[in-house]
Amino acid sequence: MSDEQRDAEFTRCFEREMPRLLRYAQRHVGPELAQDVVADTFQIAWRKWEELPESTYPWLVGTARKVIGNHVRSLVRRRRLDSRLGLLADVTAGADVEPTARIEALRRLAALSTIDREALLLVAWDGLTSEESATVLGISPAAFRKRLSRARSAVMAGERSEHVHVAATLGFEEES
Repeated sequence: MSDEQRDAEFTRCFEREMPRLLRYAQRHVGPELAQDVVADTFQIAWRKWEELPESTYPWLVGTARKVIGNHVRSLVRRRRLDSRLGLLADVTAGADVEPTARIEALRRLAALSTIDREALLLVAWDGLTSEESATVLGISPAAFRKRLSRARSAVMAGERSEHVHVAATLGFEEES
């Protein structure tokens, strides 16, 4: 098949199938992303043109489905990154804290279990008392204080010179 024939066949396929494929994509990702999905799908079709079956539409829909999955996964990753960057921005808001201390604080915070991290953040960042935090979590104040103590101990683990900066960065001071 000559390049001209290939171009003509591809163009006919595009003109015939693009409107249907666009409607398919719009149903799954909305009008904003649908054109990107269709463009990516036809780009893949162009690269694999010689391998496509005679009935191209089912192949195009299958490929579009995979492209949509990739777009959705990218969107989820982007939202997670935005969330993490927002958390980092909140932590780094204090200009009086060294960047290395902020990074170390975030690393240690991320290393905590979910329940210990929540206990620490309710007090240090949200400004709740132990009693208020216990109410939020639906546990007794004594259980909350134990959880908070465990979280603080985990964060403070390490060299003495480091943990004082980490404690200040996270919004609490070491208890005597």
